[in-house]
Amino acid sequence: MQIKNFNQLDLKKVVRQVSLIVPAQTAKLGPPVGPILGQVKIKVKDFCTLFNDATQKHKLGLPLPVIVFVFKNESFNFYIKTPTVSFLLKNAFQRSENKHLTYLDIYKIALIKYMDLNYLPLPAIFKNILLKAKLLKIKISKV
Repeated sequence: MQIKNFNQLDLKKVVRQVSLIVPAQTAKLGPPVGPILGQVKIKVKDFCTLFNDATQKHKLGLPLPVIVFVFKNESFNFYIKTPTVSFLLKNAFQRSENKHLTYLDIYKIALIKYMDLNYLPLPAIFKNILLKAKLLKIKISKV
């Protein structure tokens, strides 16, 4: 079952937590999903069906970080995050015509990441993404 926020989850009952990155709408029984979730005794077919249904609104193949919470009775819940900052930056950079990003592009990425990091102020997320862009040697311009 997919959860929308962590308040829906009773963390005291969680036995194991597994983090993985799965392309949207393409979860299948094979690697990497099958072996990882099989180790924690989750019904992989059920996870793949639920995940693929939950990611219908996303672009096909978009790599989405997923946290799977496993309970004692081998049931599970999962939480789908937004794509990683480096993926969003590289994707925006590849689409830019003049081979640099603007502050508006960085702000748009910050708004996307704010969905996951809503406990942080938006300016802090913006600055963090600017630093990540500089680490990736992506040029940033004001216009």
